[in-house]
Amino acid sequence: MGCILTLALLFTFGIYVVYSGPHILQYRLTLISTPTPGSPQCTITAYMDGLNYGRYDSDTGHGQALVPSLSIPSLAEHREMQTRHARGVELIQRDKIKFLMGFLNKTNGNGDFHVYQRKFACELHEDGTVRGYEEIAFDGKEFISVDKERVVYVPVTQEALVITELWNKRYDYAKTNKIYLENECIQHMKMYLPYLSTDLERKVPPKVKVSSSESESGTKLHCRVYGFYPRDVEVKWIKNGRDEIHSEEAAQILPNPDGTYQIRVSVGVTPEGGATYSCHIDHSSLEKTLVIPFEPNKRSHFYIIPVAWLLLLLLLIILGALIYRKRMAKGQENFRGGKP
Repeated sequence: MGCILTLALLFTFGIYVVYSGPHILQYRLTLISTPTPGSPQCTITAYMDGLNYGRYDSDTGHGQALVPSLSIPSLAEHREMQTRHARGVELIQRDKIKFLMGFLNKTNGNGDFHVYQRKFACELHEDGTVRGYEEIAFDGKEFISVDKERVVYVPVTQEALVITELWNKRYDYAKTNKIYLENECIQHMKMYLPYLSTDLERKVPPKVKVSSSESESGTKLHCRVYGFYPRDVEVKWIKNGRDEIHSEEAAQILPNPDGTYQIRVSVGVTPEGGATYSCHIDHSSLEKTLVIPFEPNKRSHFYIIPVAWLLLLLLLIILGALIYRKRMAKGQENFRGGKP
């Protein structure tokens, strides 16, 4: 079966509790074509409402729970079961990446490096409806997804037109995965929630640091927000208390080793007299929007004099000093010569 259908990171607790949504259970798989020291070739991670609760990697060859509530000894048998499943998943994914590389005429020789990724998620909404998705990406670009109406894999890019037809014949898992999505995935979600409720309800307020930097392209303001939980957060720069400054850089929310998250939002600005800038943060742990003003000090590059002016000023000072020394020397010669 497909990657997610046989996915190992599942715990069969035998506890069924009805939970209204919205909730989302997501699995992410990453497989790289070439073994890299310090980086597992295959990684599977499991998330409940953004909480990373389970992980498998090919280096250790074992699945593991990442939260204490799922690490209890009584679940050791289930963790062993998930490890067996994950090893099978890894074999299937190795076949898939070889198939893709062969079709796209790419090999893992000569230092080539390719990445295969797969996402699968089921969603339970407050009205009881169930939705979900399945996406496949290669080298960072999504190229195949599932058409929920026809229940087949469909191309996302022009390059994937031909390969999708072959994919449906070789890996005909769309219908089977749909059944899994609407049934087992939701059942597993309801099993996990009682054990993960404390972690899911945990709220850690963010810490914030604002700074600036200079480059050839101009001035940039940086707002680093870190140490917050849960994952969802909104960070933006505001000018003069009302105008949002849109960032040209895509900001990513990244995980920290302690289970919290971080993000940095940077924007380019043109220094203006009297203009004010502030970073605004919205997070579920905050009662109201957190506003951190950018306050340049005397050493800040934000208001520094352009280098050209500094060089000109320095040149004038040196020139003045030379003229002064020349006049002093001439005066001393006249004095020694007895000229009035």
